[in-house]
Amino acid sequence: MKKSTEQILLELAEECLASGRTERPEKRWMEQVYDRFRAENGQLGKAEADQLIFREMYAAEPEKGSDTLKIRYWRTGRHLPVSREQCLLFGKALQLSEEERRFLIQGYCDRCDRVFESVTQDAAYQERRALLQELAGEYLDKVHPALKRQLYHSGEDLAHSLRHLYYTDAKGYIRCREGEYSAQVGRHISSLNYMSEFGRQMKLLGEIPRKTMIRHLMIFASPFVNEEWLSRWLIQFGYLGLDKDHTQVDGSRLDRLLLGYLKLYRECCAGSEPAQCQNWLRQASRFLDDYLEKQGNTSLRLFYFKALKDWA
Repeated sequence: MKKSTEQILLELAEECLASGRTERPEKRWMEQVYDRFRAENGQLGKAEADQLIFREMYAAEPEKGSDTLKIRYWRTGRHLPVSREQCLLFGKALQLSEEERRFLIQGYCDRCDRVFESVTQDAAYQERRALLQELAGEYLDKVHPALKRQLYHSGEDLAHSLRHLYYTDAKGYIRCREGEYSAQVGRHISSLNYMSEFGRQMKLLGEIPRKTMIRHLMIFASPFVNEEWLSRWLIQFGYLGLDKDHTQVDGSRLDRLLLGYLKLYRECCAGSEPAQCQNWLRQASRFLDDYLEKQGNTSLRLFYFKALKDWA
């Protein structure tokens, strides 16, 4: 008997939840580079190796045993460096190659390769910001005619409504108390923090989590999205591409869930009209979101973010 879409999604979610309780593959990578570091420095014991890493990072001797505790936590995956600077110093102290340092940031710490704190003429920043503006422009071009009319009559400029359109759209992908998604602009966002955060993210300023960037890309591109497209754009913005074995820092298998979701989307919607495809993406996402919420899992709820909590 052929499985229903909901059965497949349920099994996918259960598989990802179960996998999330196992050891991160990235942790095994760290163990390998750490063991290599010990071997290359005279077969050091772990305590001695941690002390050497501390000295390399801070150009000082650890004054007490607890000083090297964070090194132990970082290499075992119990905790990760709080700041990007710590992460880079840790990678340098481990004598990682340039490619390995990149993976330390993108894979082990699940971060973007670079962070921009202010608008700059830096070539990489300008290129990435232009790409995001292009995606946002294409997103606005796809706005439902009913929404355009509603905004026009209320005196709102379409481009200036990006934040609110995005927010309204995101609600269509999660289980919300307002019922089914409709082509209507809902009540305005009251969170000043969200408005500021969204504005900075659209300028690519500050640390933007990979999960957040995936959500931006999915919402902007939908329904014209697939695994290859999403992975390619993540790489262009400086993140690790989609990888079924990649995990978030808490061990959750977001990539595996997303790849399965998009594979099923491709199989179910091949040859369908864009509106039908969009509807499938929203319904499937709401089903997953509802199940994950009941399981008490937030890490895998791709389209849920804090400013939407009033609707959850």
